[in-house]
Amino acid sequence: MADGSNPLKSVERSFQILEHVRDNEPVTLTEVSEALALSKSTIHRHLSTLVSVGYVSREEGQYRVSFEFLSYANRIHLRDPSYPMIKRKVRDLADESGELVQFTTHEDGRLVYLFKETGRNGLVSRSDARTFRPLHATAGGKAILSTWPREAVEAYIDRNGLDAITEHTITDSAVLFDELDKVRERGYATNVEETVEGLGAVSVPIETQDDRVVGALGISGPINRVGAADGEYTQLLLDVKKELELNIRLL
Repeated sequence: MADGSNPLKSVERSFQILEHVRDNEPVTLTEVSEALALSKSTIHRHLSTLVSVGYVSREEGQYRVSFEFLSYANRIHLRDPSYPMIKRKVRDLADESGELVQFTTHEDGRLVYLFKETGRNGLVSRSDARTFRPLHATAGGKAILSTWPREAVEAYIDRNGLDAITEHTITDSAVLFDELDKVRERGYATNVEETVEGLGAVSVPIETQDDRVVGALGISGPINRVGAADGEYTQLLLDVKKELELNIRLL
């Protein structure tokens, strides 16, 4: 069945093409056709539509996603009234610690990176809003999971599993529940080479007065500098958590 006679399939195809342009721009029609194994006529039809509605730009035969997507990003960044102050605090923390600082949230059982800043000695991360990580394998994800009731965590495990990313990733539900108990008790989560060998992280959940989790604020770096439970950044994050949560209550 051709795309044109199946509206749902046509929409799926347009998104497939749009995502390829986003991840590989600038691209030509031929490059998209070859990469997706679709005819040039099909690619041309979808790209022409995307250009006409303003989501893709075309210049000298090359295609890019348009600035229209900035409006979507801005809307997301303004979705929660606390986001602007959190974004500023991410920048301040990066300056103070000299490390990579990230604020994350979650969607559909995955960790989503909203804001990040790299300090003078920080690692350069490619993580952005398109990067998704499993909650159980990250400091930010475990910080978020620690705010959930047991039934919600069990549902997460049933739906997503506990796949290993490295040999240090938690893959046993009993171990995960024990870890989350520790996170609740001490107020922060750690990641010791659970997503990347040699990488450590510490993260704290940021919550509202009615116990709604806004996201998690964390610091990442080489394991010799970041990730230890008694590391120098643990208290810094706990102090910032108190400050942010107080300011959120005053909004």
